[in-house]
Amino acid sequence: MTISHDPTQLNQDPAYQEGLAHYQAGEWQEAIASFEQAAQRFPDERALQDLLDQASFKAQRDTETRVRGKRWIVSWPRVLGAVLAVVVFGLGVVIGVRAMRDWIAPAWAEAREARTTAALLKDANAYLAGGRFDDAEAKYWDYLGRVPESAEAQEGLEQILVQRELLAMYEQAVALQEAGDRAGALAIYTDLLMRAPQYKDVRLRVGDLRRAEDIEGLYAAAEADYSAGLYVDALDKFEQLQALDSNYQATSVQSRLFDLYMALGREAITHNPPMAELVPQAESYFTRALSLRPRDTDAALEQRLTQLFTQGYTLYQQGYWDDAISSLRAIYDRRPDYMNGMVLAALYDACIRSGDDYRRSGDLGFAYERYRQAAALPVADITLALARLDEVTPYLTPTSTPTATATPTNTPLPTETPRPTVAPTPKPLTAYRNAIAFYSDNEDRPGIWVMDASFRNRVYLGNSRALQTAFAQIYERHAYSPDGRYRLFVRSASGSEQIFVERPPDPAQGDLPPVQLTNLRVCYNPVWSPDGGRIAFVSEQDRTDDIWVMNPDGSDPRNLTENGWEWEKHPSWSPDGSKIIFWSNREGRKQLYIMDADGRNVRNISNTPDDEYDPVWIR
Repeated sequence: MTISHDPTQLNQDPAYQEGLAHYQAGEWQEAIASFEQAAQRFPDERALQDLLDQASFKAQRDTETRVRGKRWIVSWPRVLGAVLAVVVFGLGVVIGVRAMRDWIAPAWAEAREARTTAALLKDANAYLAGGRFDDAEAKYWDYLGRVPESAEAQEGLEQILVQRELLAMYEQAVALQEAGDRAGALAIYTDLLMRAPQYKDVRLRVGDLRRAEDIEGLYAAAEADYSAGLYVDALDKFEQLQALDSNYQATSVQSRLFDLYMALGREAITHNPPMAELVPQAESYFTRALSLRPRDTDAALEQRLTQLFTQGYTLYQQGYWDDAISSLRAIYDRRPDYMNGMVLAALYDACIRSGDDYRRSGDLGFAYERYRQAAALPVADITLALARLDEVTPYLTPTSTPTATATPTNTPLPTETPRPTVAPTPKPLTAYRNAIAFYSDNEDRPGIWVMDASFRNRVYLGNSRALQTAFAQIYERHAYSPDGRYRLFVRSASGSEQIFVERPPDPAQGDLPPVQLTNLRVCYNPVWSPDGGRIAFVSEQDRTDDIWVMNPDGSDPRNLTENGWEWEKHPSWSPDGSKIIFWSNREGRKQLYIMDADGRNVRNISNTPDDEYDPVWIR
């Protein structure tokens, strides 16, 4: 018998393999028998001998210790429950898989397909509405591939053909319009409107074309009227033209309008016989001319002269002779023949009547000056003025100085009627710089008084109309900004008097509308501070008339003299802007008061038994 020592042969030996199986199962006797058979063929295999010894040892040990193999205690109810659960779960899985395969998956696929198909139609319709005809066509065909009998898709494809045709017509018409072929464009647009009344902006384009035709015809007609001297008709057409299209022949139209405004305005003021009622219309023409050329000096002068005439002639008719003279004289000095001599005649008469008023009030010096001014005017008959001079001259005391103190004029005194000089006129109110002028109801000397800045040294000036006019003019000037470019005034707004500011003309835009500064209850007496930074005024916002201040733009209005029942009125700034004077009835009668510009340190500067009011700080 050949003995092999190759371990590989041992591992392949059946007895050895059988012994290993018994050994691993704890069957020691069976393992010993199998290992002994294998040991006969491989007596020198040490590993086999070791296994045999181990099996023998364990068999002997089991015999000696009587150890039995471990027995498992099985809970059959639990086992059966677990097996049942596994079986049920398995059945559920099987049933679910079959349901998924047979019912759910097909339904899902069908729903997904339906959504995809519906999305195709929706996208196609959206593309059609948005004018993306190629994309819409592709989507419709794709949809028809899924729903061959779809009437909506067929209709969509037909609409694409129609819309493409309309678009081609529209683009052709636009091209013709841009090339200047209005007739060709209008014909195509008209066809488009017949087929698709709301197509794109066709209606607007048709309106533009027809308006362009109207504008051209209107321009031609306006030019024809202008050339024929029919200025009113030409103006009406040119204004219509500008309203229709301000850009059409803009330079030419604006030039024509300016010329027409100036011509018609001058025609009104040179009308023979002169007609005062035409002057407001002339002023309107000149104002419109200035709106076109804000820097034109001729238009500005004509506008100013009409304004002065309206103001002066109205005052003349109302009997305010001195105020009328101021306005009429300004016109006469610039244009003596204005309104075909109407200004000259009114100025002469106003001088006579003003002199008569001064004469009746006892101001013979002023009366003489007015008569002298009337006599110096080149009217046809100055007999009345010379007679009045003769009447007042004996009552005047000549001075040793051979020159008169009268207001200078552009027309010299007539050499054939020399007149004696008169005593110097009273000191003008404006000469009392830094003094405070005011009204007093003094029983003996009622009228206008002045006091110095220390509130002493009172001087009575008088109560003539000329003095009252000068007083009013000083206070009116305080409504202007320090540079004279802005003017405060009062007018009704929303049912209550409010303060507005008049702005200077803009170089580009011409006259600007006034701006409302206040929105309080009843506002008046606005005066600008000397530094231009604040405005004082009176308001009834807090139940009674109080002195308020605000910024020049109307912001931050503040009540400086809030009281329960008293009145405070007629504010006026000190020359340095640190104080405000006003009058109040807080002590039962009208008295002058002064306070700091912030409303503190109020004190009475009258302290008299007489009513004193309407103070003005002359500066």
